[in-house]
Amino acid sequence: MKNAPATRPARRIPAARLARLRAANAAKRQAREDAWQARQDAAEQLTNPVPEFEAAPRLTMLPGGLHWSAQQPVPAVGATVTVNRDGHQERAEVKGYTHAAGFLGLVTETTHHARTASRRKRSSPRAGVVFGSQLALAA
Repeated sequence: MKNAPATRPARRIPAARLARLRAANAAKRQAREDAWQARQDAAEQLTNPVPEFEAAPRLTMLPGGLHWSAQQPVPAVGATVTVNRDGHQERAEVKGYTHAAGFLGLVTETTHHARTASRRKRSSPRAGVVFGSQLALAA
């Protein structure tokens, strides 16, 4: 007498569905990590607030209630923006965020210095800080 198998063979998940499940899981994991980091930054802000004009790598490290003085959204770290300085437009990469007098600012590094910029201006610690009103309007 033959015994019937007690288990059934495993069913395979289609590749497209498996890819969707993995992507959704990765997004949930990233959202949990971001929320945890924001809570850590908020707790740190209570005990050790970031001083004005100090660079911060994330927006959550800065105090709440800051005003962004531009129409476009706040650019992410690593984005390239066009900055108006002394009437000249120049390209700059966003390296971090800062705040001063209730306004949110960007810590930038210019990719090409204008000819009129003096050496003394570039060596200042606040030389790379720009605010939303100094960003060029998108064409």
